[in-house]
Amino acid sequence: MSDSDDDFEARLARKSAPTAFNSADPPRNFSLSVNDRIRAMTIGAPAYATRKKSIEDREERFVAVLVALHDTLVAKRARAGHVPDPAVVTKAMLDRAATFDLARLNTLIATHNRYYPIEANLSTDMRTGEYLVYGRPWLPTEPWTAERFVAQAKAVIAARA
Repeated sequence: MSDSDDDFEARLARKSAPTAFNSADPPRNFSLSVNDRIRAMTIGAPAYATRKKSIEDREERFVAVLVALHDTLVAKRARAGHVPDPAVVTKAMLDRAATFDLARLNTLIATHNRYYPIEANLSTDMRTGEYLVYGRPWLPTEPWTAERFVAQAKAVIAARA
């Protein structure tokens, strides 16, 4: 047997030997006990995540209602052979936005702004004391108004064009 055969066999043995990266149990920088794993499965998503999703769903739904109203009004005027008056369409959108349950949405936002930094365990800037998200200052979500919803709907409409 030559030296080259020994080298080949040694290399083959090293390649096929289990390592941390080709094993069923790769290295981790933490481990969870069985109790911790069961707790994580039963608790579900964090409160701040479900609350933020609820806020985003409501915002999206309200904007979609306003965009649909805009499209309906513009199509109706176009079928009649008239150019839609932007002021009339904006007024109709504002009137519709005024019917939204903004109190419920803004209560969710206020709750989120109050508890999110604690629930998400945000770090703070040692110099300013501001909460940080991914190294940038965290800014609380602004409450919604009918005017803000109309502006957001108009931005969506403009982006489509």
